[in-house]
Amino acid sequence: MKSSCLKSCFVLFFILLTSVYTSAQKGELSQARISFSETMWNFGYVPKTGKVIHTYQIKNIGQDTLVIVKVRTSCGCASAPLSKQRIAPDETAKMKVIFDPRKIRVGETIKRLHVISNDPNNPFADVQFTAKIGKRNSLVKLTPTEINFDTIAQGIEDVRTVTVENISGEELFMELIEGPGDNVELDFESRILKPGESTKINLKLKKGATSGNLQTSLTLDFEGSRIARVSIPIGGVVVSK
Repeated sequence: MKSSCLKSCFVLFFILLTSVYTSAQKGELSQARISFSETMWNFGYVPKTGKVIHTYQIKNIGQDTLVIVKVRTSCGCASAPLSKQRIAPDETAKMKVIFDPRKIRVGETIKRLHVISNDPNNPFADVQFTAKIGKRNSLVKLTPTEINFDTIAQGIEDVRTVTVENISGEELFMELIEGPGDNVELDFESRILKPGESTKINLKLKKGATSGNLQTSLTLDFEGSRIARVSIPIGGVVVSK
């Protein structure tokens, strides 16, 4: 398996190197330049059982078309589909990272994504993400820790609720860091929690939700004298009528 991966990496490297060298010989070294919305993402505390999502924005800040040759992940626990592989100058593409913690042991982890492109200054760009898998934080208790809409017919609204209990002993403020996307609407009962108080987050699957597998997540920060970040997996299947 390792031998096969090494061969694949070598082939990609050779193709990219040959392309850059040929362009340079012609005096046409690419002016594409790759840039990311962030190079490090923190999922925070995640349950062991569900997938979590983060979308990186890849922008071409150069003067030629940026071509993403391939995105490689450092483990089989993540995938990173692109919205497009060719990015015109000053345009962006989305790289949707889907992390499956079921394939990783409990504890803290850091993973890398290798983005291979025709940017001669940064042909093998790296971005990273971190997570604390299957661990409890000391600030809040969430019930449940993940949301499943099960199987539902398209055009029908459905609501699931997460109860958030402040177990920190101090007042906390809840901040939305990354939402679940267009298919799910959020309603926060309260964003301020006094010690011992509970509040609710209502997640409504919209009538116009896209049919197919629903795979998204919600990332929150709970802020007091300390900060805890938590990501909540959201899943289900929307069946077209």
